[in-house]
Amino acid sequence: MRFFISIIMAAMILTSCQHKNLVKIQVNTNEVISENFIGNGVQWSAYPHADTENADWGLLMTDEKWDMNFERLDYMQPRLFRVLDQANWRYLVGFDENDMPVLDFTTPEVKALEKILDYAQANNITVLFGEWGTPYKVHDTHLGHGDKFSGANDAKWINSIVAYLEYLIIKKGYTCLKYYNLVNEPNGDWATTNGDFAEWSEGVKMLNDALKAKGLDQYISVAGPDAVTRYDNPNSQYTGAGWVEQTAKQLDDYVGIYEVHDYTEYDLVRSGGFRTWHERVAQYARATGKQIIFGELGFSRNGQANQEKAKADPYACEDSQMDVYNYSYGIDMADGLIQSMNAGYSGSAAWALDDAMHTCGDWGNKNELKRWGMWNSLGTELCNNPDDENIRPWFYSWSLLCRYFPTGSSVLKTSDTGIEGLRLTASAMDDDMTIALVNNSMVAHEIELDVSLTKPIKKFLYVDGERKVDENGFPVATEQGIKAKNGIQLSVPANSFVLLTSLEY
Repeated sequence: MRFFISIIMAAMILTSCQHKNLVKIQVNTNEVISENFIGNGVQWSAYPHADTENADWGLLMTDEKWDMNFERLDYMQPRLFRVLDQANWRYLVGFDENDMPVLDFTTPEVKALEKILDYAQANNITVLFGEWGTPYKVHDTHLGHGDKFSGANDAKWINSIVAYLEYLIIKKGYTCLKYYNLVNEPNGDWATTNGDFAEWSEGVKMLNDALKAKGLDQYISVAGPDAVTRYDNPNSQYTGAGWVEQTAKQLDDYVGIYEVHDYTEYDLVRSGGFRTWHERVAQYARATGKQIIFGELGFSRNGQANQEKAKADPYACEDSQMDVYNYSYGIDMADGLIQSMNAGYSGSAAWALDDAMHTCGDWGNKNELKRWGMWNSLGTELCNNPDDENIRPWFYSWSLLCRYFPTGSSVLKTSDTGIEGLRLTASAMDDDMTIALVNNSMVAHEIELDVSLTKPIKKFLYVDGERKVDENGFPVATEQGIKAKNGIQLSVPANSFVLLTSLEY
């Protein structure tokens, strides 16, 4: 009896402690951080080394390979694609006797790209389209014709782009093309502009005016600056963040949306500083009344441990993030995305969907894959490793953050948890709500969400060793039919991601 009483007293003390330590977090349905959320998604390129018989590796991206990607994306429900390409990979087939570009929009390479656009159009996905840089500049000089275009402000290139867009949007009907990138990361010393803001800004003005002249501005607008905001190029007159500021000051009439990149640091995200830093950048865009998004989001590859892993992989190049194989990458990417939404960003595209898309310098060396993906579609063909085609862990959290934060929803303000490493974001659309939480710490927490929902909700849990998936590797809810009319109490394990939603598909 004495032993039994001791157990009861211990249980009462434990319950009292748990109740005392319960953290209450308010989800304010009346206060909105951002409206008309575009949504989250991925960077998806059209496999320039493997998409046609003429490609470096031949036609390795068969219908079966494409279908594998489509099936996985059907679950993910991405709302945003960033699709960058290169004129001389697709439609720029040569030059005439006057050195004017010869364009062909019916090449096998264009038809391969259209597989992505067909999918986006059919699924109402916003596409951020564009080209890596001025054709035949920098890494493309090995193809010759390096003197055919002067830069981003060359009218011959601008007119080629607009002709291509007119074909894709008007003739082919790809109204999913909403925004256009002129030069990838133009503030970088690796870009064809090498940080020359004057060259890039002149090109933006020319492109905007040319789109208007063709009546295409009703469908598509320029996205800018596409800068890596935490990189400062010594060749540029502006810092990375300064490119956003100057775009707002000098080019706001010429851009339809603001868009940036970050390959961030783990410490910045885990400390919560990622939100603070990028919130300051977002203010430049928000002051104009326009939205801002991440066109590329990932983690820096520069750490010594990562570089050693890349060197040990016979198929990876130095431009790889080997943590994509680790469970932890799903936590850190979710954390960064949650902070971006709370900082007012209207969407983010993860770099990247698939290892098979790019090689270092895009030279086509099979042993220099850019390992950044959620899988490698050509794991069998390139690496003799069918398992490399399997879904990697971080697909779990990223796919849920795409699937359950739909286009048109409102991102809601939530109270600060006051707990190191514990963060959340929430969105509402009609009478549905989604709440995503990340606990990027070594300590579990008991919390209470102060929110009232009339619909039952389901819960997904991503924690090391406890990731519930179906036979396809797609996330499965761990609990369903949860009533939340009087709030929700839940445990958030250490190093975990939790998603609660009333949305059904």
